[in-house]
Amino acid sequence: MRKFLGAAASVAVLVTGAQAFAATLVIDSFGDQQRVQDTPTNNPNNSQVAADVLGGFRDLQVLNTDADGNNQGATELHVTGGNLKFSNVAGAQGEGYLTYDGDDDATSVNTTGLGGVNLLIGANPYLFFAEPADVKFDNTAFFRVEAWDMNGGTAVYEETLTASYDPRLFFSDFTTTAGFDFGNLGALQFFISSTGLADSVDGAITQIEVRADDVAPIPLPASGLLLLGGMGGLTFLRRRQKA
Repeated sequence: MRKFLGAAASVAVLVTGAQAFAATLVIDSFGDQQRVQDTPTNNPNNSQVAADVLGGFRDLQVLNTDADGNNQGATELHVTGGNLKFSNVAGAQGEGYLTYDGDDDATSVNTTGLGGVNLLIGANPYLFFAEPADVKFDNTAFFRVEAWDMNGGTAVYEETLTASYDPRLFFSDFTTTAGFDFGNLGALQFFISSTGLADSVDGAITQIEVRADDVAPIPLPASGLLLLGGMGGLTFLRRRQKA
């Protein structure tokens, strides 16, 4: 990795005896509060906060696209209580962006802002989206993940989400430009939209992680749960009914 980007995107290695067999890279556990709304009032519809996340900063942006005449608090992204919630008032449709690209303008993407984070933590790595038990994703929406590497390459995944989705998104499911490198990441963005699909879509996630099926055994001096900080850091829900 070319730059160390904060302790939040750490690797948790499960150790048995002197060897490690699994790892998780936490992108965001949504412990730092943040809220954006697209309304006719002065509520901001975009913001950046310094947070214990991938790259040290989280960007949120929302746009209300249809509110059936009532757009008070129409579309919202809200990080609270360890959840990221996407919500729309009755009759409303909208879209939201969740971006990790370091310290920059919340309305744009700095495609080299993460400085070259390595997400290749093991065999067959994938993004995992943890869902709270009490706040289910309740309707159809369009979902996209886009990533940029430090060499100008891009990786894109798109799908139409339904109420029951696979929380795993494997790196192998992305469409990438030639030579794209998940081990040299510059920026990562998640996009969710109910525009043209359904009214009043609500849903939440509690954590975004990178997981791997297995990791080659790593000699370590102790047993238990070892947190290895400083790997640097990686906007949303998971799978799998292709758009």
